Amino acid sequence: MVQRIDQDLLHKRAEHNDGELSTLKEVTLHQFDIEKIENLDVYCRHLEILFLQNNQISKIENLNKLKELKYLQLALNNISVIENLEGCEALEKLDLTVNFVEDPLDVETLQGNVMLRELFLVGNPCAQKDGYRDFVITALPQLKMLDGREIEKSERILAAQVYPEIRERYLKEREERRRSAEVARGEGDVGNAAPAAETDGGVGLYTASNSAGGLAGDGKPADVVRSEEDEMEEKRRRFQTEPVAHTPQARLEAARDLAALKEGKKPVPTPDTASKPKPVLFAPDGRVLQKNEGKWPFSFTNTAHTIILDVDISKFLDTSLIDVDVQPTYVRVTIKGKILQLVLEEEVRTDELICERSRVTGHLAVTMLKASSGSSKVGEVRQADRRAADKKKLAEKAVTEGSAQRNRRYERLFEPNEAVDIHNIVGEKQVGKKDTNGKAKGIVDTKYLKKDVGEMEDFEDDPSVPPLC
Repeated sequence: MVQRIDQDLLHKRAEHNDGELSTLKEVTLHQFDIEKIENLDVYCRHLEILFLQNNQISKIENLNKLKELKYLQLALNNISVIENLEGCEALEKLDLTVNFVEDPLDVETLQGNVMLRELFLVGNPCAQKDGYRDFVITALPQLKMLDGREIEKSERILAAQVYPEIRERYLKEREERRRSAEVARGEGDVGNAAPAAETDGGVGLYTASNSAGGLAGDGKPADVVRSEEDEMEEKRRRFQTEPVAHTPQARLEAARDLAALKEGKKPVPTPDTASKPKPVLFAPDGRVLQKNEGKWPFSFTNTAHTIILDVDISKFLDTSLIDVDVQPTYVRVTIKGKILQLVLEEEVRTDELICERSRVTGHLAVTMLKASSGSSKVGEVRQADRRAADKKKLAEKAVTEGSAQRNRRYERLFEPNEAVDIHNIVGEKQVGKKDTNGKAKGIVDTKYLKKDVGEMEDFEDDPSVPPLC
């Protein structure tokens, strides 16, 4: 089945924008075997970055209304002509790596894209022609890089000198190709009977070998009627062993054949897809069973009026995947289909509870009001508990501050406030010694410092009390 760019696909690829298409700036649609560009100009008018690499797109179309598009990625497709990009006014980077662009003159259609700075044509037939780089550099003076190489000023000057000659040669080659195509069309269908094999659901890649093997128009041998399984096996063998021409048509048919092979495979049942038995939540006698399928850490906090359940959940888990069911005697939390069921010590009211989720840690807190509580609102009870906790903190803070004040008094009494000469601590005793001027030398013992006494209002110097040190 051919994948189309429809609204459902765009919604799936816009999960990073909450599925919103009208404000979508970037979308990735690579490796979907898309054959046509469509609906982007209808649903995603504000696209700036568009990834369409590794598909089966054969034509650039339906992009003229994307006025804000800056980067278009179309590598590994079946594009043979550069066209229909004149309306992309903001286009800065265009990647057409490994396509089928044959005519270098096609780049002249990008002259109106004045914001274009980078162009990639590596792997196209046009990139193999003589004078290709000189022609593109001169035809698109707004370019800064071509095929990943920066364009230097000297290179641009030299390219401008040979540009007229190269362009004239390319025009002659285009005219020759046009005449050859007209001659080929005039010869009729001689040698072109191979496309008739596409009548079988579009699966007819190996038409030459099919004809040599004597296959009928419906893909089956004329003398033997094969079963569908045999035909699928033969098609798989040809796909793996026979070479295919490198053309847009062959690449498109190869993709269709591969899709048909995938659809023909029977899905192998895996243990994950097998139906799992429903968890047992209640005993035969009606007792509620405790269960923790996800092995989540949890804890209960009991207050005078409430029971608080705290569950440690990853902060990266979306809240929409969590469901909470509170019953009078138990609480059940379902997280991504896994159940955490816990029995409560007391009955709670199911109409008064608060469920909260932390954005920082991801923890889930379920506050339940006890049935025996005289309060009618769990919110009022929680506010009262918070006020009581605040008062307790203030009281503890006052005690801590008083203790700190006493410690400061002790430091003023018994701790040195001035620098100590460590060289004179050990050695001969310095107490009582005086220098030649009659001043004391070293550290002098004293009961206390005068400034300490001046700072302490309740200090009394009692001579009868012996010194503490």
